[in-house]
Amino acid sequence: MPERRSDERFATVLEGWIGDPERKTRIECSVLDLSLSGVRLVIPGSADVPLEFELQIPDARAAAMARLIWTDGIHYGAQFTG
Repeated sequence: MPERRSDERFATVLEGWIGDPERKTRIECSVLDLSLSGVRLVIPGSADVPLEFELQIPDARAAAMARLIWTDGIHYGAQFTG
């Protein structure tokens, strides 16, 4: 199957937070894949992930706005928006 991603992705094991500016809440997550255009996250247990959110990765001193693209209930794929 051909690769559909526009940017090369890199496997990571980083801890992060999904920030919901409207509800002023944070959801703990793990960052498993990272590219210039998006990310794959794992969230233990069920979570109400917002469609648009700020992803914070403290160990990398990084933060970016993202849009949720897909989920299977454990893994979440998001595209960076800004």
